[in-house]
Amino acid sequence: MNKEKVKEGILKGSALKRHIILLILTYIAVINLSILLYLISPKYYKATSSILQPPESETSIVSSQATKFSKEPLSLIRTNTELFFSILNSRRMKDDIIEKFNLKKHYNVSNNDEAIEILNKRTKIFLSKDKVIQIDIIDRDPKIAAGIANFYTENLDFLIKELAITTAKQNRIFIEKRLKETTELIESLEKRLSEIQNTNKLVVDQDLSQISQTGGKLMEQLINKQLELEREKQILDEKDPKIIMLKNEIKEIQTSLTKLLASQDELTRILRELKVQETLYNFLTSKMEEAKIEETRDTPVVQILDKAKIPYKVYKPDIKFILVLVSSIVGGIGFITIFFDILRFLGSI
Repeated sequence: MNKEKVKEGILKGSALKRHIILLILTYIAVINLSILLYLISPKYYKATSSILQPPESETSIVSSQATKFSKEPLSLIRTNTELFFSILNSRRMKDDIIEKFNLKKHYNVSNNDEAIEILNKRTKIFLSKDKVIQIDIIDRDPKIAAGIANFYTENLDFLIKELAITTAKQNRIFIEKRLKETTELIESLEKRLSEIQNTNKLVVDQDLSQISQTGGKLMEQLINKQLELEREKQILDEKDPKIIMLKNEIKEIQTSLTKLLASQDELTRILRELKVQETLYNFLTSKMEEAKIEETRDTPVVQILDKAKIPYKVYKPDIKFILVLVSSIVGGIGFITIFFDILRFLGSI
């Protein structure tokens, strides 16, 4: 009786062998199919670039402290790190990338919005545990993946300098404007000074001594001509040519003297204004250098830690993951099948 049961169990055991063979063949077929699908499927590559988390500027720290005494919540204060992430995820950044790498053609889409959707799916920007801002780009073209990852960091530095409005930058812009106005005013005063010199044939110095000398000579000539006129009037008639000539000479000297005095007043005003503006110009020039240094110090600096290199390893699909997954599924099914076959075999004894 026992011999018959054993014989019958052995016969049933043949089902176990068939299942094992079937599982092996199925596993081989599935593995081959997976490799075939991997070979014909599109390959994606991942490129990574990274930048150091920026230190917070004194402006941000002061603003944070100021919130303790104001109604403005701390969450509204923009730190340098938040500024970096805002620019990296901005529409301006993505439009620049699309234009730079002609992504509409690369992604085979008709407009920027569709290209941005694809770019967003293939881009991951995050702050790692090591306090490093990491940029991962996935693309079918490894060169484009590396190029986009590097362009993110390069364009970030450009946009930071262009868009970051700090107190130091505002001061520099204000000083720059005032310096330009002062320079234009100095040029205008110097032009007017040159016109007066050319018109009156004068050499203008700071104390106007040459004008004073010329005025003194004219006054001396005027007095002499007036005295001569008075002497001649006692002898000659008013209509005498000599009297008329003396009167004309006196009139010309008076006219020259009037013009000279008017020029002296204007020259005094111009020279005084020039002195003030030149002092202001020197002051603004020194302040401009200070403002530039402060702006450079206050503007966050993009420090590239790692540049993306062209990846050669396929990121997606992952053949190792596929093989492990397929092996796990077939192995699981095989284990369950064999387990029940063994139970049936043991139950038959």
